[in-house]
Amino acid sequence: MRSLGLFMRPMRFAAMLVALALLAVSPAWATKITFRYQPVIGGVSSVAVAGSFNGWNASDHPLTDADKDGVYEATFDMPAGRIEYKFVVNGDQWMADENAAETSSDGFGGQNAVLTVADKPLVVGLGATNPKKASGSAAGGAKMGLRRVPFKFRPTAKADAVSLAGTMNDWTLGKNPLTGPDANGDWSTTMLLAPGSYQYKFVVGASGWTQDKAGQDAEASDGFGGMNSIRNVDERYPAIAVKKGDGDIFADGIQHTQASNEVNNMGARTQFTARAHIDDVQGVDLVTWVAGKELVTPMRTADSDKVFDYFRIEIATPANGTLYAFRYRDGAKTHWLGAKGLADASTDKFTFDSAKFPAFVTPDWVKNGVIYQIFPDRFRNGDPKNDQDFHEWYYQGKTALPASGVIVPDYQEYYHLVKDWTDYGALTQAPHTPDHRDWMAFYGGDLAGVSQSLDYIKSLGVTIIYFNPIFEAKSTHKYDAADYRKIDPHFGTNEEFIALVKEAHAKGIRIILDIVYNHSGNANWAFKDAVDNGPKSPYWNWYEFKQWPLPAGWPSVDHMWKPGDFYTCWWNFGDLPDLNFDLSRDDKAEVPIKDVKDAQPNISLVKYLLDSTEYWLKTADVDGVRLDVPNEVPFWFWKLFNQRVKSVKPDAYIVGELWGNASDYVRPGVYDAVMNYAFFRDPVTRFLGMGQGSAAEFDAALAAGRLTYPEQAVEAQMNLIDSHDTVRFLTQVGGDTNRLKLAALFQMSYVGAPSIYYGDEIAMEGQRDPDCRRPFVWSWKDEPKRVDMHTWYTKLGALRGAHPALRTGEFRTVLANGMAYAYTRKLGADEFLVVVNAGRQSAELAVDLAPWGGKLKATDALEGGAADWAGTAKLTLPAESGRIYQITR
Repeated sequence: MRSLGLFMRPMRFAAMLVALALLAVSPAWATKITFRYQPVIGGVSSVAVAGSFNGWNASDHPLTDADKDGVYEATFDMPAGRIEYKFVVNGDQWMADENAAETSSDGFGGQNAVLTVADKPLVVGLGATNPKKASGSAAGGAKMGLRRVPFKFRPTAKADAVSLAGTMNDWTLGKNPLTGPDANGDWSTTMLLAPGSYQYKFVVGASGWTQDKAGQDAEASDGFGGMNSIRNVDERYPAIAVKKGDGDIFADGIQHTQASNEVNNMGARTQFTARAHIDDVQGVDLVTWVAGKELVTPMRTADSDKVFDYFRIEIATPANGTLYAFRYRDGAKTHWLGAKGLADASTDKFTFDSAKFPAFVTPDWVKNGVIYQIFPDRFRNGDPKNDQDFHEWYYQGKTALPASGVIVPDYQEYYHLVKDWTDYGALTQAPHTPDHRDWMAFYGGDLAGVSQSLDYIKSLGVTIIYFNPIFEAKSTHKYDAADYRKIDPHFGTNEEFIALVKEAHAKGIRIILDIVYNHSGNANWAFKDAVDNGPKSPYWNWYEFKQWPLPAGWPSVDHMWKPGDFYTCWWNFGDLPDLNFDLSRDDKAEVPIKDVKDAQPNISLVKYLLDSTEYWLKTADVDGVRLDVPNEVPFWFWKLFNQRVKSVKPDAYIVGELWGNASDYVRPGVYDAVMNYAFFRDPVTRFLGMGQGSAAEFDAALAAGRLTYPEQAVEAQMNLIDSHDTVRFLTQVGGDTNRLKLAALFQMSYVGAPSIYYGDEIAMEGQRDPDCRRPFVWSWKDEPKRVDMHTWYTKLGALRGAHPALRTGEFRTVLANGMAYAYTRKLGADEFLVVVNAGRQSAELAVDLAPWGGKLKATDALEGGAADWAGTAKLTLPAESGRIYQITR
C-alpha cells in the first residue's frame, strides 16, 4: 500500500479505525464534555476528537490552542451513554487518550478511550476529572472476569467452513472456527471473553465476510461500505473461571486446523502446535502412532497471546500416513484432541501427509540480514546527466503550469525537476497545488548514486537493499510501470543496474526489487497500444475497458473526466489501469479465486508478467521481490508466481505488502513473509515510540505475530518502523531521538529482519507522503544530532551482524511489568538479555536469575562494562532507554 498523491486512495488505517469504532446508544439529553490534548509530535497543524458519537469523522469536532500553551481543547455537547474516542492529529494520526479512565481494544494493538457520559460535565484528556479505574477491573479484562459468549450463524447457501473474526482475535481468519452445520443448518461456537464491546463478522470460507444481523447488539461501519456487528459482553453471559488442575478443560475454541503454523514442515523436521485457554491445562503431549506403536512426546509451553497458551514440539518429519493426536492433561483427567474435536478417547486421529503439508523453506540470508529501503529519486544523484528532461511522450503537455498558476489535480499534472537537492520544502510548500503538497517533483536520484554509496550502506551492517520501483514510469514513485523490463532511463540503464547488482553482491549485499502487478501505468506500452487501436489491439484484454475511444486529447485531456467510466483502474485513479487476470470475471470478483482451475486465466498477460520476473531474477541476478498491493491480485496468480520464482532461484525472497494478518499468504507455495506492519511496526510505534499501553500489552501484540505464521516465516519478516507510506518514525514521536534509538535497539535485537528506511539512521524526519520521501541529507556529518544517531545505528548493526543469537536465536519473554520489558535471545552459547523502558520515568527491574542457575556475568554489549549478577538482578533504566547485555553463564 502507498500514498500516491493524485493516486492516493483513502487512508486504510483511518478506515480501519472507523471499522473498529463502537456505536453508542443516543439518549434524550446531552452533557458538556471538555476534551483536552497535548500533542507529543511536532509539526502539528490540527487536532480533533473523533469517536462513536460522530461516526469517527476526523474533522467534525476540532480542538484549538487559543492561548498557545501547547494544549488543544474544546467543549462539546455529548449524548449520555457510552462513547469511544481518539484524538486525531493533522487529520490522519490517531492518538490514544493516555488519561482515559477506561479503554477498549481498537483491534490493532491500540486502545480507544471509553467514556460513560452521565449528567455531570467532565474534562477528559489532559487534566481529566474522571479518574482512572484500578487495575484488574472488568474493563481491564481480568482473567476471572471471563464470560462464556455463544455465537451462532446460519449461512444463506452451503458453506464448507465458517469462522469468526473480530477485535477479540485481531481479525484473524480461521482462529475461531464455528462447528456445524447442525440439523437446522446453524454453525456455532462459544468464546471466553472479558466484559466489553467487540466488533466482528462471520467469515464463510476464506473471503465471505458477513454481518451477524441476528445476534448483534449494534453495528458500526467497517470502513469499506459495509457494517461490522457489535456484541456487548456483560452480565447476560455467565462468568466462568479456568483453573489448572481442576480436571475441567474449556473446549470451545480448542481446535487444530492443520494450518501451516500448526503443522509446520521445515524439511527434515516438523513442528506441531496445539493450544489451550490460558492457565487451563497442566500439559499437552503429541502422540503419534507408527506401525501400531504409540509414542508420547511432551510439548513445551512456547508462547501465549490474549486468549490461549500455545504448546509446541519439533520432531523428525513423520512418514506419510502417520497418525497423530494431542493429549491434554489436567488434574486427574485426560482429554484427546483429534480430527473431530476434544474427546475423552483417542478414536479420531489426524493424519500427516507431506503433500498436504509441503516443506516450507525461507531464505536464510533474509533471517540473518539487515534491510535498507531506498526510494531511488531521493537517495543520491550520482549522475546529473540522466536527470529528468521530460522528453518522453507521456510528459507532453504536463511540464508547464496553467495560466492560473494552480493545477486542478483531478485532470492536470505538472512534472518538474527541483534543482536544489536540499530544498525538501518543495514537497509540502508548493504554490501550484491546492494543498501545497507536490508528488510530481523530481530530485534526480539514480542508480549511480546508490553505487557510489554502497560502502556507506554496508557500514551500517546492511546486507540487503530493498529498492522502491525502478522500472520506467511517469511518476516519481514508479508504481505506474510503463515497461516491466526496462530500468527508468533517469535512474540508469538495464546494464548499469546489472553492474550495480554485481557490485553489491561482491560487497555481501543482496537486492530486492519492488513490483506491482495489480495495475500498470497509463503510460505502459501495452495500455497505449490498446488505447490507440481499441479491440484490434493484441493487448486489449490485458485491461478492462468499459468505453472506447477515450476522450479527445488523451493522455492530456483538457477538461474534467472520469477515467473509471472508461476502464477499470486502481481506486479510480486513471494513471493506474488495473490488469485483467481472469477473463471470466471482473477485477473484484477475480481476487478471491484460489485455484487457477476455477479461473479463465489471461494467459498472454500472465506469461508476460512471469517472464518479466524471471528476467530480473536470472539476467539481473536480483535476490527477491517485494509485491505491492498483492491482496488485489487473484490468489491463484501468486501460486504460479511462487512456482516460477522458486524454480529460477530457490532461495529468492518473496515478501508481500500486507498491512494486517496475512496468514493466508505466508505459507508454503505463496509468500515467505510480509512487511510486518501489523505485528511489529504498529505495536513498536505505540509502546516504544509513543510510550502508550503497557509492556504486557506490547508482549501480547508481539506474540500474536510470532504465533500467526510458521517460525521460519517469522524469522524472515520485514520488520520496519516506517516506510515511504508512513510518517517518519522520528516525526511520529515528536522528534524524540531517544525514542528512535529505543525502537532501533529493539528492531536490531528482535526476531525477523530489521528494515531501515533510508535516512532513519541520520535522524531524518518527514510528515505524511510526500514529506516522508525527502532527499537524503548528505551533509549529516555537520550536525551532531545526526552523527550521534548514525553512530548508534552503526553499533547496533555491527552487534547484530556479529552474533547469531540476535538474528535467529530463540526468543523468550523474561519480564513485562508496567512500561519495562525484558527478553532473551539465545543460540547455543551465544546469549543476550535485552531490557527496555518505554516509560517517561526511570524504571526499576528485578530479573530472577534462576533460569541461569542463580548467577551469571553480564556485559553491556553497546556501552561496555561487565558485572557479576547473582540471585535477582536489580537494574535501573532511565526513561526511554534500553540495554543489551551479553550473558556468560
